[in-house]
Amino acid sequence: MFKIYNNYLGVAALAILAAFVPTISSATLIDFEALSNGTVVTNQFADVSFSSNVGFQNLVTTQPGIGAGANFICTGAGGGINCTQETILTFSTGVSGLSFLQVGDNQTVNGATVAQVDVFVGGVFNSTVAILGDTNFNNPNLVDLTAFSNVTSIRIHNITDGGGLGWDNFNFTPGNTGVPEPATLALLGLGLAGLGFSRRKNT
Repeated sequence: MFKIYNNYLGVAALAILAAFVPTISSATLIDFEALSNGTVVTNQFADVSFSSNVGFQNLVTTQPGIGAGANFICTGAGGGINCTQETILTFSTGVSGLSFLQVGDNQTVNGATVAQVDVFVGGVFNSTVAILGDTNFNNPNLVDLTAFSNVTSIRIHNITDGGGLGWDNFNFTPGNTGVPEPATLALLGLGLAGLGFSRRKNT
């Protein structure tokens, strides 16, 4: 009976351990190339919806030579773009490995802050990250948020660039890659201890 009980502990430990092996999810890339100029971007893409502050929208603009392709998004209203308002991404589930491109800055001081992005983790505000510009209008700049896991939304705001900014190539992996809670780790440890003890008894 004792041997059977320890075997159950071992099986439980393996099941718990398997639950924390990262699931291989393919990364999602949103680049707007399949949408026509002037398209209002809302929920065309799986796993994420786009919005802005009241009265504004995110619109596809076609401007070859700026960014990673012909298309990127800018904010606007009434069909016209101004590229100065908020862009908000809300994910249907927490994501990891998030990055995107800032395009079209007119900054004359390399490394100056041209906008900010608020990062929400697990539905709660976590950090504000500075978005930096450079001196090359046509050169896209990477906004790297890969240090954050379980990102549920971001809010791009406080654009100080005089000509406004656009956004392109949102890249992320759906799924929370958070760390297990201490109580769960304790249970895992207990199961693994039982597995080891069971093997020792069988030898």
